[in-house]
Formats: sequence, structure tokens, C-alpha cells
Amino acid sequence: MGRHDFFSKYAPRPGRLRFAISRVAVLVLVIVVLAWIAISILLAPPPVAQELETVPLVSDPSATAPGDQLSPSPSGPEVTVHVVGAVKKPGVYTLPADSRITDAVEAAGGLAKGAQAQLVNLAAKLVDGQQVILPGTETGRDLPAAPSATAGGKISLNTADAQTLQELPGIGPALAGRIIDFRTENGPFTSVEELDAVSGIGPALLGQLSELVVP
Repeated sequence: MGRHDFFSKYAPRPGRLRFAISRVAVLVLVIVVLAWIAISILLAPPPVAQELETVPLVSDPSATAPGDQLSPSPSGPEVTVHVVGAVKKPGVYTLPADSRITDAVEAAGGLAKGAQAQLVNLAAKLVDGQQVILPGTETGRDLPAAPSATAGGKISLNTADAQTLQELPGIGPALAGRIIDFRTENGPFTSVEELDAVSGIGPALLGQLSELVVP
């Protein structure tokens, strides 16, 4: 047997050689792919958690959104009156236009000890600029500075409200308001004749009123 026959006998066959090379190539490819996946996972940045937008829960459907401003409610007409006499806190008070004398008394702290509320019409409506005088007693004596709205059957110019003044002949709402404005600006009437200084009251009307009113 020659040398050529020896190498031919023990040399690898071409089919087996190609199969072995294919297996090695596939194995190397798998290793490369796995290595690439592992490197990608290790080098990839961690995922950033996306924050969900929070929506405030509103329990009151009528509640306004932030930034909204509520327009202040417009105030209605008002009257300013001066409350004196037998009240706990005499002074000047501003009340709604439809208020009555009892509301003014309440604003002034209520009736003081010895107040004679029966001498005042607490249900009468207030007039802007009116002076409300609550008569009272002190140590059992009548207070001279607080005459009643009526005295001897006559209407007191200094304590009568607008409604009471309109009971007089020739006195309407406008003229009653001017009488109250006059005594507020100039102080209490000291005589019936001072009515002549009120705009709208002439000698004829003064003559009619002179027997029906007192200061």
C-alpha cells in the first residue's frame, strides 16, 4: 500500500467537514446574538416613569376654578340714622333702606334699662338722615331730653318719623323728609315757628300746623 493510499484512507471526508464547519458557524452566531442582547440590556438607560397628571377632585360642583374671582354682590339702597336716648349703644348706624325703627334699636344694642318703647312706633320705616329718639326713665323719673312722638295729642317735630309726620295736613313724603333733614342738620326744633325755615312750608301751611305739632 502506497503513501497516497494511506492519506486518502484517513483524511476527513468533504461532507463531514462541511457539517462540522456549519455547526461551529451556527454556534458562533448564537453566541454573538446572545452577547449583543446582553450588552444592549446592560447599557440601555432605565425607563423613566411618566407622571400622571393629577386632577383635583371637586366635591362641590358650584366651586369656582383657581384664579376665578367672585364679583361682590352689589349692596342695595341704605339709610343712615342717628339712634339716641334709651338704647345701649347710641350712635349713627347704616341699615338697609326697608328697615324699621326696631331694626335701628337692635343695631344700637337694644333697649336700655328704663326705656319707654311704648311711646315710639317701632314698626315705622326709617328715613335716611332720621334721628331716632328712644324715651326712657332714670331713677324713676322721666328723662326730659326724650319727649314722646306725640305730646298732649300733638305730634313732636323732634321725635316723629316720616310716617307720623305724613299724618299732618299738607305733609307728604318729600316734605316729611325735608323736616327730618332740617332737624338732623340744624339740631332739634326749639319752636314750631322754625318750620317756616323748612323748604316747602310757607306761612299758610305753618298756620295749619301750629296747633297740631310741638317741638
